[in-house]
Amino acid sequence: MANTPEAATPQAPIRGKIIEAEVSLSQNAVNPLPLACGLYAIEDAKGVWLCAYYGTNRSNFDFLPQKDASVDEDQLGIAFQSREFIPRDRYKPEVWEEFKKARFRTLASH
Repeated sequence: MANTPEAATPQAPIRGKIIEAEVSLSQNAVNPLPLACGLYAIEDAKGVWLCAYYGTNRSNFDFLPQKDASVDEDQLGIAFQSREFIPRDRYKPEVWEEFKKARFRTLASH
């Protein structure tokens, strides 16, 4: 078939400027590796991508992107576990706050 459903096609890499970022490292006595949580609002020509990264690979921690950085997902060296597109006219600070509340993760201390 010549026409492939959009859902079956791979997602294009995210490219743009980080307009908001929340990066946190947490650890506790129970888990041998710390957890990095990176939440990002990345603006491109069409709108804003809300993305989340979670990882325990210490070699990535010093290289997680920060606010105001330009990113190309193909070159980041990390993969976003969550991504959500918000059209430019619907993106507001409240949307970012709700995303952070829903996606922020830490290792709870015991």
